[in-house]
Amino acid sequence: MSEEAPSSFKVSDRRLFNPDGTVRADTERDESEATIPPPTSDRTPAVSLDHPADTHQTPPKADPLFSEFVLELATNAMMMLGLIEHPQYGRLPPDIEGGRHYIDVLAMLTEKTKGNLAPAEERQLQETVASLRMQFVAITKRLAANARQDN
Repeated sequence: MSEEAPSSFKVSDRRLFNPDGTVRADTERDESEATIPPPTSDRTPAVSLDHPADTHQTPPKADPLFSEFVLELATNAMMMLGLIEHPQYGRLPPDIEGGRHYIDVLAMLTEKTKGNLAPAEERQLQETVASLRMQFVAITKRLAANARQDN
């Protein structure tokens, strides 16, 4: 079994250019392939990455689903904080950690979507987070005062 079986495939380098960008002389060209011009140093790129061609971008359109999503998260935060009733269970005692979680999610959403929202969406998100934070502080102060009175 010292005989080697013939390989069933052949490896051939079909690259058209050398690493320095010059055309390879030994390239087997298929005439059906499109001719690709070699890169040259005197060519300027079509679009500069430093200065985009369109400097006056139009703001993104408002998406009603985004507003509904923000409202859903805010409603969950208010239910957790005991500000509104749960539709199935009625008014629940405040869950400070649950409320904080939803407020933090909305704050994270504010940071991650900065510059990608319509002005109305950005304003809604910022106002919602600010309002929930103020309500959170008021509730935690009230709960702390109640805990001091019970002791």
